[in-house]
Amino acid sequence: MLQEVSFEEFQKFAEKEPLYTFHQTKEWAELKEKNGWSHVFLLYTKGKKKAGALLLLKPLLLGKKMCYSPRGFLLDYEDRDLVKDFTDALKTYLKKKGAIFVKIDPPLLLNERDKEGALIENGIDHHDVVTDLKSLGYIHYGFQKDIEKELQPRWVFVLPLKDKSEEELYAHFDSRTKRSLKKCEKEGLVVEEMQEDEISLFKAIMEHTSSRRGFLDRPLSYYQNLKAILKEHCIVLLCYLDCKKARQSLKEQKEEQEKKREACDKQKESKKYEKTCQEIEERLSGITAKMEALSSLEKEKGSKILLGGSMFLQYGRETTYLFGGSFQEFMQYPSQYLIQWESIQRALKKGCTLYNFYGIDGNFDTKGKMHGIYEFKRGFDGEVREYIGEFDLPISKGFYRLYKIAFSCYKKIKNRGTKKKS
Repeated sequence: MLQEVSFEEFQKFAEKEPLYTFHQTKEWAELKEKNGWSHVFLLYTKGKKKAGALLLLKPLLLGKKMCYSPRGFLLDYEDRDLVKDFTDALKTYLKKKGAIFVKIDPPLLLNERDKEGALIENGIDHHDVVTDLKSLGYIHYGFQKDIEKELQPRWVFVLPLKDKSEEELYAHFDSRTKRSLKKCEKEGLVVEEMQEDEISLFKAIMEHTSSRRGFLDRPLSYYQNLKAILKEHCIVLLCYLDCKKARQSLKEQKEEQEKKREACDKQKESKKYEKTCQEIEERLSGITAKMEALSSLEKEKGSKILLGGSMFLQYGRETTYLFGGSFQEFMQYPSQYLIQWESIQRALKKGCTLYNFYGIDGNFDTKGKMHGIYEFKRGFDGEVREYIGEFDLPISKGFYRLYKIAFSCYKKIKNRGTKKKS
């Protein structure tokens, strides 16, 4: 039996499901309402078996609707009978609703992989689930590797946190990540949580980053709604250059080098120390130059300078990195490394068992434009997860074909407009 239920009833079921994410929450449904989507929570019961879904519905022409179950459905995909029975019941339900199709993109592993993206021998393999879904009428969008062609990422990078300490996690970071974090400390960088009335600061970061990297930014209202609706689940961390802290760090570095110079001077008659003394003088000269540059920067920008920021969702036992950016002017400061480390530490304190760096490309054998994002995330250790992908289940095949034609034309027009602007 398939029935509409309250979120509270749905949540009791959903929280026990391994595929449950923030995409099936009441807050996420309310957020999508801002973009014209209505929603309904469904539960299906047959004996002891259960399935459920959050359905988002959006009006189309002629009284028809499109339907999306974000990261849905919640069920055991290896139980083919349950999948078939739920699908049949859902099709009957959606016909009455006037839906022409329902889209799904469940976070079910297709293959088990390591952090390099290599297949793990005798690991999880759910190609049979894809085959079963296709046999039930679901249309698969294929095993996409390009993140820019996906509604939700098919490839993600995650860091398991269960039974891990900060020290254990840090020990497994790669050398570049450790160097970057040490540089952040040395350069006087600090991370602070954004207050709700500071959302325009984050918008400025994302607007600048989108222009620099060539993607479409969201309007300010999108970020405002995210924060207002998701409340404490939505966390924005901002990284600043603290000039006072930076100056103190440079002062300590200078004092350290001056002590070394004193020790070196006592041995200067020995040719053995000539090179060492020269290196110390060069380091002191470099520190002096940095102090002068810092003073000039502080006069121009102030004592606390915004470098970058990132937005995260913390729901249940998982923290997910949504998006972030940095100002080109201050790219010499590795602010995103410090933001991620701060977020990981917060996730540990919240009792999270998984830190989700979210989307990456699946092209591990190339050096494409998105490869740097994967390398950045991989630097914190973890593993690649490859999901089964995106599917459409047509409810009205004729209207579905018309929709696909219309949507294809819309995309072409939109792409032309984007190219003209660039």
